[in-house]
Amino acid sequence: MRINIFDSLSQQRMSAASGKGQKTRKAIPSDAYLLIIGAMKCGTTSLFSYLSAHPQICPAVVKEPEFFSDHQRHKIHADHYEDLWPDYDGFVHRYVMEASTGYTKYPLEPKVPERMKDYGIEPKFIYIMRNPFARIESQFNFSRGKKGWKFGICDQHLIDLSNYYLQLERYRKWFPLRDLLLLDFDELSLDPAGVLMKVYRFLGIPPHFPARYDIKNPTLGLPWYVRKTIDRLNPYYPKFLKGASKKMLIRLTSKIQKRVLSEREREYIRGRLQEDMRRLKDVYGVSVQKWGFPD
Repeated sequence: MRINIFDSLSQQRMSAASGKGQKTRKAIPSDAYLLIIGAMKCGTTSLFSYLSAHPQICPAVVKEPEFFSDHQRHKIHADHYEDLWPDYDGFVHRYVMEASTGYTKYPLEPKVPERMKDYGIEPKFIYIMRNPFARIESQFNFSRGKKGWKFGICDQHLIDLSNYYLQLERYRKWFPLRDLLLLDFDELSLDPAGVLMKVYRFLGIPPHFPARYDIKNPTLGLPWYVRKTIDRLNPYYPKFLKGASKKMLIRLTSKIQKRVLSEREREYIRGRLQEDMRRLKDVYGVSVQKWGFPD
């Protein structure tokens, strides 16, 4: 199901922008787009949250609009890409930002970079990588509670999303490497301030750090019908209760036994990824030994 951008909060923000004289807003320059393109379950939500607080970065109305994707159920509708940033002020903001992980779900989403190029934008890209086995486990445990989930833990779809070379090569054909920043999930978890400094140097903007570095979008492993009920009730919770209820859910679901790859499954996945991990090291300079691949 695709969500219309003019629903709910998005509609209110768009209407407010129109009331201020939307036609006179300064156009977004083609090189002012910052796209966090994945990988899924690698900290994209946390990084998006940290960067959204920067005064020179204007976040999209939703974190994952999936404007250039075809097959993401949470994709929202917008007639123009620029419509995702009604709060953009060209005198204040150097970048507009979104973080759609569907942009690195090739081959499920086969033509995302081409569509970006055809649209005429020249983005800065951020791609976060994680131990591929841990990423698969996290995605599987995150998604298996969703209605309609049909993939096994060794399904090729999950392996493809951990094949970082496969995903990055789609972009290297259309955009220069100088506009791509590769980050490490473990480093983001252990030293978020250090990672943010890398991002700010990459973007050429002054540093700005949040007061706290909270974990966003943790893997809770809840059944889909429980998640749906919580999501529906969430807008009606008092602000203090939202944080408390989320912490309670994390404590409760931490006791739920999560699926872990067996050694046999790990060997199978390692065999599927090994050659492209070598290419990832050779082409992008990524050290893959820490993930159990030859360096």
